[in-house]
Amino acid sequence: MIAGHRGAASLAPENTLSAFKKALQSGAKWIELDTQLSADKIPVIFHDETVDRCTNGEGLVADFTFSQLQALDTGSWFSAVFIGEQIISLEQTLLFFMENDLNMNLEIKVHHSEQAEPLVDAVSKVLAKVNFPNEKLIISSFSELALAHCHRVMPSIRLGYITDKNPLIKLEKLKPLNLYSVHIDHKILEETMAKKVTDSGLKLIIWTLNDVTQADKFRSWGVEMIITDKPDVFVKA
Repeated sequence: MIAGHRGAASLAPENTLSAFKKALQSGAKWIELDTQLSADKIPVIFHDETVDRCTNGEGLVADFTFSQLQALDTGSWFSAVFIGEQIISLEQTLLFFMENDLNMNLEIKVHHSEQAEPLVDAVSKVLAKVNFPNEKLIISSFSELALAHCHRVMPSIRLGYITDKNPLIKLEKLKPLNLYSVHIDHKILEETMAKKVTDSGLKLIIWTLNDVTQADKFRSWGVEMIITDKPDVFVKA
């Protein structure tokens, strides 16, 4: 399975509606994206802690209300074609995914530990409001606090642990969370590590692979999903 990273980050500004449309057009069935809270506690789709890199503004995402975030231009940094692109809410995004039969790998983006529980609570409310289907969703995070709270408030949702380190030392500790998947930086994955993850019954997902010539190797190691900036290339491979 191929998942577009932040939509299709090589084709459109990441984590935007245009990026999700590009991933959809490429034939990807899964899209990976990030959510965090605005100042008025609305889950929005954005990766960085600050708006500096991907908008024409400056400052912490958490210091902007949703309406203030929507007033920023989040497309022109990528290309003049996308001038006027807006930051969108999780709710808007979920509705787009439902309309287009897309699967979501939703990363709970925690920049500080105290953000974990409020963000998970807000995400849970939005998922319930739109009645997003569990079978089309994986919630993932680097944050063990976020995953633990997800398990408490949304016990039926599939959970994925994201890591850029060897996950094996953590898996025993994380057993109470009944994880569905482990999401590993492809740069650190080795065949023996992959086997131990899959032998434990967990699905193996890698990020962010953009060299399509390596795809078959990782699949032979038991990788079930490849997250890539180039879904258009990988879907055709």
